[in-house]
Amino acid sequence: MQIIIFAQNKKMMSAPIIIFAYNRPQHTEKVIKSLLLNKEAKDSDLIVYCDGAKNEEDTAKVAEVRNLVNKITGFKKITSVFRDKNIGLAKNIIDGVTKVFETYDTAIVLEDDLVVTPLFLKYMNSALKFYEKSDVQSVSGYTPPVTIPDNYNFTTYSIMRNCSWGWATWKDRWMNTDWEVTDFKDFISNSKLRKEFNQSGSDLCTMLLKQQTGVINSWSIRFCYSGYKKKLKTIYPVLSLVVNNGADGSGTNIKSTSKYQSDLFLDDELTNFNFVSDTTVNPIILKSFRKTYNCSIVRRIINYCKLKKYLNSHQ
Repeated sequence: MQIIIFAQNKKMMSAPIIIFAYNRPQHTEKVIKSLLLNKEAKDSDLIVYCDGAKNEEDTAKVAEVRNLVNKITGFKKITSVFRDKNIGLAKNIIDGVTKVFETYDTAIVLEDDLVVTPLFLKYMNSALKFYEKSDVQSVSGYTPPVTIPDNYNFTTYSIMRNCSWGWATWKDRWMNTDWEVTDFKDFISNSKLRKEFNQSGSDLCTMLLKQQTGVINSWSIRFCYSGYKKKLKTIYPVLSLVVNNGADGSGTNIKSTSKYQSDLFLDDELTNFNFVSDTTVNPIILKSFRKTYNCSIVRRIINYCKLKKYLNSHQ
């Protein structure tokens, strides 16, 4: 695994950190410990949302997570929200982040299956400040394996697709999201718009279709579509500051796989972030980025049939 080292020592305000947890105490403990290795943790407010148990089988693990959360120390301020009943990840995140934005203007968001590097908070806070007034919807701490051109000298690149594996955003971008996707019927019937939306991965339209027909319940694809409509980008690091431990098979949305493993940035010597200011999508990086998310030919045929079936039934 290749490791590129960089850092920055300029003092700045820290965005609050939101963690969404459920029934994985070991994963939750790992993400907390990794955050505490960040120097900025002690100056950061932490808000933890714990969803309620789906069934009797999950009750003990949910209680274990909550006991762990009650013992957290090392942050500037710690707030815990324990849901009385299970509302699901999508609703938990939409409601939780929205509530946080009643108090704050920025937020860094993590789920319980992530582990971050010691540079994560410094990077995220720096990026939030740098891209505050640009055409950026969110900042990702993770990047899929991508090929970066030899003459590309920046720490970050932009893509018109958000990432849910350790991310940050601003109040105005989040609060202007149309979670109902009220123009879905007009969009899905327009082949030009579908092709445009799929430019950052051929799976996007299918995920939105599944969301709007109740097959899945995803906040992320709706946030992604909102960014697409507004022509907003997501900023990615050229190497990751996040590892997804949910790829160990313990999660519900991703199977055990090494497909998403990326090289990491780690903090050591003092250098400067070199954020790309021109957020135009680099075509070489985009081509490489798409490979992680593009569907196989067989899957594309299946997805096309599902789309045609939907369109024929809603004429």
